[in-house]
Amino acid sequence: MPYKIVMTCDRTMASVYHDNLFFGFSACLPQGVVPDWFYYPVFCPSGPADEEGRLLFANYGMRKVEAALLANGFQRDEVIVAHPNHLHKVISDDTKILSISSNDPLGIGPATSTFTELWGGEGRMAVKLRQLLRSSVVRKYKPTVFLGGPGAWQLSVHPEKMAQLGINCVVVGEGEVTAPKLFRQVLENDDSHLPWVVQGETAPDEDIADIAGPSISGLIEATRGCARSCAFCVPSVRKVRSRPLENILHEVQVNLEAGYDGVILHGEDIFLYQSDGLKVNHDAVVEMFDRVYRHPGVRWVTASHASLASAASSPKTVEGLAHAIELGSPERGTKAFQVGIETASPKLIRKHMKGKVYPFKPEDWPRVVQDAFQLLHDNYIVCCSTIIMGLPGEDGEDVQQTIDLVQSLYPYRSIIVPLLFTPMETTRLEYAKPFLKKDLTAKHYELITACWDHNLDWFPKLYVDYGSHNHPVLKAIIHLLMRFGTEPIRRRVHWNARRHGAKV
Repeated sequence: MPYKIVMTCDRTMASVYHDNLFFGFSACLPQGVVPDWFYYPVFCPSGPADEEGRLLFANYGMRKVEAALLANGFQRDEVIVAHPNHLHKVISDDTKILSISSNDPLGIGPATSTFTELWGGEGRMAVKLRQLLRSSVVRKYKPTVFLGGPGAWQLSVHPEKMAQLGINCVVVGEGEVTAPKLFRQVLENDDSHLPWVVQGETAPDEDIADIAGPSISGLIEATRGCARSCAFCVPSVRKVRSRPLENILHEVQVNLEAGYDGVILHGEDIFLYQSDGLKVNHDAVVEMFDRVYRHPGVRWVTASHASLASAASSPKTVEGLAHAIELGSPERGTKAFQVGIETASPKLIRKHMKGKVYPFKPEDWPRVVQDAFQLLHDNYIVCCSTIIMGLPGEDGEDVQQTIDLVQSLYPYRSIIVPLLFTPMETTRLEYAKPFLKKDLTAKHYELITACWDHNLDWFPKLYVDYGSHNHPVLKAIIHLLMRFGTEPIRRRVHWNARRHGAKV
């Protein structure tokens, strides 16, 4: 069936990741580090599609734009969210628009940049996007190509890449208001003045439509934007909004009707749901988790991101939500939240992310991190955390402080990922110099080693619980990787650190 508007994504985003959303971050590994024949079945199997080529479970951002189109007068038979492997079924002479969502279109996001700098190769997401745009059906029918999503900023920085890839317009930021206007312009044959780069308008609460189709892993947006204003982070420049609980529950129901029995509540800091600025609204947060968990058909609930400062400022909220969703019980076990450590240096905190530690002071940050890790550990929440190496102004003392902090976190179930600083468009550090492999010092290699030692000790313990519901074949493969791969990786990391002068 022909569609005027085809929405899709690169192949790394067209998966349900064995119902383990964190597997999606494996797409940051460069092409070639893990061969495709192993990577895709184990980490990123193809998401299901129907006979028409429709992607049954889609990226949440695409679902929100799809909902906005339907709410703005576009008809259901005009719009399809399609699997990238089935574009030949949905693109025809009638197709006027191909809208693509991408997390990392040029492979220069912070995580991908770190891995490509350290290990070589090209970002897998960039490779798959290029393959999609060069597919025979896209080249044959030549629809107007839009690109949006979290990585759209990359093409606003490198507009010369747009012509090379065949992209007509990039939308940076929110799309609910902007996409319907731009798409209408193209459908009315008025695309001669279509801008190359558009900054998406901030959607008023009343213009944020509920999703009309299921999202990957049951992800549902609870809050949007962040008020902590970290200088390196994109969400910090967006207006902060909390979605009404009834809208959240409506979207939960959409996913339940599609077969999901769990919910991932998304927000840059889930503890700031319905907050007054940066003060945790305990009752609202606990009520949200409780109402969602008790919604008929829901078996488990977790969250995408949280702030360590928010957790440490309101221990009763952490305890309350853990109790509400029955963490620590034999059936529920643990759940993982993404959190940002970034640095242990009060100097760098004060310079780049003072709001990150509120209501605490920059000099309190190492203690706040330790207290929050212990609190979350005690309440069966796993911290999947990041460290940023090479923040502007960083020196050896700052790195040593971070090494000391990482080593102090060993008792708490967690993962700590060291990243190279990558300036991103629309942030306050967008014009700063990126931190590259050649800039790494012996101290940085000591920090990388401390993180890997921590992770390699915790990976097997975490997978016992976190992967308990995976397919038996997948569990067996990962068990073998854990059993026989952990120590060789550790030896390699230590050898590489010593080769660069690190004392490990």
